[in-house]
Amino acid sequence: MKKVLLYSGGMDSWLIDKIWKPDVKLYIDINGEYSKEEIKRLPKDVIVEKLDLGRFEREDKIIPMRNLFFVTLASLYGEEICLGATAGDRVLDKSIEFKNKSEDLLSYLWQPQHWTPGKKIKINLDFKQYTKLDLLLKYKELGGDLDTAFKETFSCYYPRHNGEECWACKPCFRKVVAFVLAGYKIEDKIKNKVIRYIEQEILPEIESGKNGRGEEDYQILKAYEIMLKN
Repeated sequence: MKKVLLYSGGMDSWLIDKIWKPDVKLYIDINGEYSKEEIKRLPKDVIVEKLDLGRFEREDKIIPMRNLFFVTLASLYGEEICLGATAGDRVLDKSIEFKNKSEDLLSYLWQPQHWTPGKKIKINLDFKQYTKLDLLLKYKELGGDLDTAFKETFSCYYPRHNGEECWACKPCFRKVVAFVLAGYKIEDKIKNKVIRYIEQEILPEIESGKNGRGEEDYQILKAYEIMLKN
């Protein structure tokens, strides 16, 4: 069974690559606002496919049905497809029900017929039980270097004109939270931006009960306290 990782170069897929060791890393260029910056940073062994979904991108960066398109395309490369879903992801196309329904549909379409000997598709959501911190600590446990992981991963919705992370969006701040809790020293200029973002955007959501990410909310508050003290 060939293992295919849907790869973006963001923190989750970068770490899963090191832990899961897929046969194929597949990047799907959706022509989104941050696609060009992601593509610049891709390792040479990543396969790039184009699928122009960027025109359906909402202001909050959600693309409806994105992962249904992704797993369908990935099924052309292998039988076991890993989505970079982690604890705290709440979209339905990273849910266990999505996994089960997608497996049924794709396995049905890939059953033996005149053009294929057939194959059974598995959607891997094993890492959904992990927080970003859990992934980072597992990588560290396997001998990984935190400084390498911080510098080589790119997670940003609004990269600056020079290609640097903005440090004031959801993927940026969630990345920093995990690294702070793992004991990594964050530069002051980055830390200060993340603190402001948490205070303006995240703390009100947590205090009102709207953020609703359970363990991740606790980790956010803990990392926020650490950054304020250091």
